[in-house]
Amino acid sequence: MSAASPNADAKRLETARRAAEEAGRLARRFFENREALLIETKGPQDLVSAADREVEELIRGEIARDFPDDRVLGEEFGTGGAGDNEAGGDGATGWVVDPIDGTQNFLRGIPQFVVSIAYREDGVARVGVIHDPNAGETFWATAGGGAFRNGTAIRVTGAAWLEEAVVGIGHSPRHAPEIFNRTVTALIEAGAQTRNYCCAAIQLAYVADGRLDATWDPYLLDWDVAAGMLIVREAGGDGVPFVPGRKGPHADTLIAGTPGLLEQFRSRTRMFDD
Repeated sequence: MSAASPNADAKRLETARRAAEEAGRLARRFFENREALLIETKGPQDLVSAADREVEELIRGEIARDFPDDRVLGEEFGTGGAGDNEAGGDGATGWVVDPIDGTQNFLRGIPQFVVSIAYREDGVARVGVIHDPNAGETFWATAGGGAFRNGTAIRVTGAAWLEEAVVGIGHSPRHAPEIFNRTVTALIEAGAQTRNYCCAAIQLAYVADGRLDATWDPYLLDWDVAAGMLIVREAGGDGVPFVPGRKGPHADTLIAGTPGLLEQFRSRTRMFDD
């Protein structure tokens, strides 16, 4: 497939921003009445509710209105067809959607959750949008077009050493505790401070906007990172290539941050020893 044109990216960005902000408004309405939601368990510490599904359906509807032939991979409904629950990794063309990233926060009444939407062509991200309906912030990027928050250009920090860094971290029952323990210990011994917002997409947005210097999680899924990794790169950062399936079904380790931090982060925390 030929490379997407800037005009095509702009049209999909418009759709993604509209869909994310509409979805954010719906998510907030559910959040304000979350005591009425029926909560289901997909796995240990992995919850889902009607809010996740209805928000994803809204996003799919907005995409279908403008791009009815586009493939959509979503956290709650997969691809909705023969490829249901495929990771959408290398070579995939289409949308990647996380309707509510930070579901645990959402269901516990913590206003730290976002909507994440990306579009990829031949496995390469072209458009990424992360919308935080609680703070009223929308982060976005297009390939080669820079990264923005509510229309203001954003950049990663100049942090080059862990001793001066604030690093986002993630944890879940899907990885061995030893991986988390040794990595956080290495970060702290190197002098870094850590933050866990329990929302991978917003930690990526915060790296792009200079609120964090880097972020790490040993086990995330494609829809957690598809938009955020593009936004970080367009803001001048970088990341270890995320390959769905390397650490489990459709999962991999996430490391993203300033270019100066990445190599020492990997070497000091033994990222791919397992």
